[in-house]
Amino acid sequence: MEQSARAGIPHVDVRLLKFSQACTVLLTALAIITQQPWLVVVTAAALALSAAFPAIGPFRLLYRGVAVPLRLLKPHIVEDDPAPHRFAQAVGALFLVASSVIMLGTQAFALGWALDLVVFVLSSINLTVGFCAGCFVYYQLGRLGVLPRVRYSGRFHWRGV
Repeated sequence: MEQSARAGIPHVDVRLLKFSQACTVLLTALAIITQQPWLVVVTAAALALSAAFPAIGPFRLLYRGVAVPLRLLKPHIVEDDPAPHRFAQAVGALFLVASSVIMLGTQAFALGWALDLVVFVLSSINLTVGFCAGCFVYYQLGRLGVLPRVRYSGRFHWRGV
């Protein structure tokens, strides 16, 4: 996700967002299929790093270091606020941290895999349909005054707060 110098209008790379979602879907699915809790830990760490420190997020580094140079993907920058997307990553990380702690700490595998499945399903919906549940929650919390309010009109046209 990028911040534009032009008039303080924030920008994001939508292809990076989709790439990150695809990586999340792949890792959470692989964890479920192989029944390997360590993959949940890895995915949780990747999402947490991406949310807290976007510049060193593993999916961003993979995207910029491999996918873009090999011309597998080309950046597509649009006006958008990165905060809701980072919030969504943080919520996903929180679910996966809870999943990891539950599976590795209490051996309650059914509940742990259920939390992993929630992240898989919501990431899949975002990847395929474009509905970001975490972003939706962010906007609703903004309407309630809990988080900064963000308004948009049309296709990614940022109107400010």
